[in-house]
Amino acid sequence: MSKEALLAVLDRAADDYDFIAQLTYEGSKALKDYDLTGEEKAALLSGDINWIERQVGKLDERMSTWLKLRLQQEIW
Repeated sequence: MSKEALLAVLDRAADDYDFIAQLTYEGSKALKDYDLTGEEKAALLSGDINWIERQVGKLDERMSTWLKLRLQQEIW
C-alpha cells in the first residue's frame, strides 16, 4: 500500500476542481497515474474516510474535503 499515493490524490483533490470532476465521473480512470491498489482506489472513490485514516493517519480538513464531498454525492 502506498501512503504517499493516497495522500497525493487527496492533496490534488483539495485544490484541483477538474480532478474532482474526473474522480466523480470517471472513477478509477482518474487514478491511472497513481500507484494504488484496488482496495485503495475503492476507498478513495467511495469516500471511506475511516479506512483511509487507518492507513495514513488522521486527515486534516483540507485533505478530507474530497472524501466528505464524495459521501454526500448520490453518484455510484
